[in-house]
Amino acid sequence: MAKTVKVRIGISGWTYTPWRGVFYPQNLPHKQELNYAAARFQSIEINGTFYRLQRPESFDRWRESAPADADALARRLGVAQKPPGVEPKSE
Repeated sequence: MAKTVKVRIGISGWTYTPWRGVFYPQNLPHKQELNYAAARFQSIEINGTFYRLQRPESFDRWRESAPADADALARRLGVAQKPPGVEPKSE
């Protein structure tokens, strides 16, 4: 029996000023951007988790802002990664 795979198409983040008036309606309040994007895409990446630790309140707010059936993916913290071209110090 063949397995069914569900593919989700989404975006990496949702807070981008150039999207105003192009993707988002010009007068959409900033706090409604996640809900607006999640209603149009199957998956949203939480891009901010890559750049810094987030407060639990931020995750709560994002969960409350998005539709109940929205999928979110948190990126791992980027500072844990070795920057390209940087080699570890040898002892």
